[in-house]
Amino acid sequence: MRTEPKLVTLKSGFACEFEVFLTPYCTFNLEDKIAIVSLDLNSGMSSMSYVIINAKTENSTCLDYDELIEEKKLGEGSFGIVYKGMYRGNVVAIKKMKQINNSDEKKSIDEFEKEVAMLDKFRCDYIVHFYGAVFIPNKICMVTEFAQFGSLQDLIKHKRSDEIETKLRVKMLLDAAKGISYLHKNGILHRDIKPDNILVFSLDVNEKVNAKLTDFGSARNVNLLMTNMTFTKGIGTPIYMAPEILKREKYTKSADIFSFGVTMYEVVGWSEAYKKDSFKYPWKIAEFVMSGKRLERKEKMPIPLYDVIKMCWVQEQTNRITIDKIVDLLAF
Repeated sequence: MRTEPKLVTLKSGFACEFEVFLTPYCTFNLEDKIAIVSLDLNSGMSSMSYVIINAKTENSTCLDYDELIEEKKLGEGSFGIVYKGMYRGNVVAIKKMKQINNSDEKKSIDEFEKEVAMLDKFRCDYIVHFYGAVFIPNKICMVTEFAQFGSLQDLIKHKRSDEIETKLRVKMLLDAAKGISYLHKNGILHRDIKPDNILVFSLDVNEKVNAKLTDFGSARNVNLLMTNMTFTKGIGTPIYMAPEILKREKYTKSADIFSFGVTMYEVVGWSEAYKKDSFKYPWKIAEFVMSGKRLERKEKMPIPLYDVIKMCWVQEQTNRITIDKIVDLLAF
C-alpha cells in the first residue's frame, strides 16, 4: 500500500486530496479500514480518523491462504499432504508442500511452480479443475476440485468387480483418453499415466464426465514445431513405463500411450496388472516389458478391449496407436 502524497502540511482552512494505492498479490476479499493520523502543530495534539475499505479483487490463481479451510487429511506422499477442504463454498482438494531441507527446497519449489503454470493454462472438461495456489513460504499449496470417489486406483481397491460394470469402466477410460488427447494436441506429455492419476467424479455412466486426469508434476511441454523433440530422463511409475523409457532411450508422446494401455488392462481387468507371485521384484517387470513380452488376456476381458490394449503397448513406439484413435474405439 502507498499514498500520494505521503505527508502534507496544511494551513488552517485548507484541504488536500489523497490517493491510496493497494497492490493485491493474491485473490481476496478486503474488509478493512485505513487509519489517517493528523497532528495539530500548534497544540501538539494528534487525532485519528478512518477510511473504510470494502473491496474484492478480480479472480486469479494466486489464492489467499486465509480463505482455505482444511477439513480432513486424505493422504500423504513425498511431495506433501493432501487435505479435503473448502474454498469459497467449493469442496476442494488442498495439496500442501512438506517442509523440506534447504538443498531440495529450490528444486521442489521450481517443480511446484512448473505444475501450477501448466495447470493454469488448461481448459478441458477431462482435466481436474485448478482453482489456484498459495505461494507464501511454509504455506505453499495448490487447490483443485475434489473427487468424491478418489482415484481409479482407489475404486479398484475398494469396490468389487461386480460393483462397477464394464460399460462404466470403459466410460472412465474414455474420459481419461480425452484428457490425454487434449494434452497431446497442446504439445504436452503427461509422463505418469496410471489409475492413481485418474480421478473419479461420478459413477453414473450417463454423466458427461465421470473421470478426469490429475497430477501434472511430471508433465512437460513439447515444442510442436520440432517433431523430433524427445526426452531421455526416466519419469513416471515403473509398472506403467514404456520399454524405451526403461531402456533409457529417447521417447515421445507414444510413451503415454503405452502407460494408458497398462492402465486399461488394470481397469478393464479390475486388478493390478503384474501379480506378485509371477513378478516378485520390480526389475522382473522391466525385463518382461523390455524383452517384448506382454500380459495375456484375462478370461472375462472383452476381446475388443484387449485388442485396443495390444495396440497401445506395441514394442516399437512409432507403431503404437494414437490417442485420438483410442478415443474413437472406446466411444464406439
